[in-house]
Amino acid sequence: MIFVWGRKAVYTHAGYVADFCPVCRAARAFSVQRIGMAWHVYYITLSKGELAGYQRTCCDCGMVLPMEVGHYSQLSAEQLPLVQLEQNTNPHLSIRHADALAAAARLREAPLLLDKSERRRQIDAALRLQADALDEYEATTRLDREVWWTIAGAFAFCALVLAMLRQQAPENLDNGFIIAFFLSLGAVAWQLSQMGERFLRRDILPKLARSLAPLQPNAAELDEAFERMHEQGRKLAKRVDSARVQQAIAALRG
Repeated sequence: MIFVWGRKAVYTHAGYVADFCPVCRAARAFSVQRIGMAWHVYYITLSKGELAGYQRTCCDCGMVLPMEVGHYSQLSAEQLPLVQLEQNTNPHLSIRHADALAAAARLREAPLLLDKSERRRQIDAALRLQADALDEYEATTRLDREVWWTIAGAFAFCALVLAMLRQQAPENLDNGFIIAFFLSLGAVAWQLSQMGERFLRRDILPKLARSLAPLQPNAAELDEAFERMHEQGRKLAKRVDSARVQQAIAALRG
């Protein structure tokens, strides 16, 4: 029997703050999660764990970003209207993010009139943000819902096969159960192998499209940006290309 135990990150809701979202390119409300490291047995924890830090998640686009609690005057217990939330939790937001807010305003006014270096900088920044998110995701061991459903289905399938063999063909119990076990194991392994692609499709590409759509980048600009990322050895450049990004932007608009 395999005994699974260790420490895992536990995320609990801690409140709300206002801050700048680099994907939405605007001030947004964020939910705040406390990150604790707790002991688990078969991934079941009984406490919030020792404090390891905090993260914030944009309530509009879902982008998850690190945060320093000390940058905020307080955390709000409820999601207030943005202006009120900013006044209560981050009154210096407009000063702290003055350059980003000004760049977003220029982009909204005339995206195609930005000079080449500014467009390059903003495209690279959008790609780098999602490249960091992909690296962080692949460094964790969190399982998505498809894997958990497949694990549950595998247990149910093996239990059903075992019960049927005991009742109808006890002489084939061992061989039948071994076959069922390896079929179930294969299904789980397949779902595990697809986790990265699902994360790209559900999380990375929609956010990348949202942050790049205002720039209206052409294929040449995206190809050059991905080539720069490839030279830096970033995983995102190996998993996504300009065609997929343009498809995601088109889907966002359509």
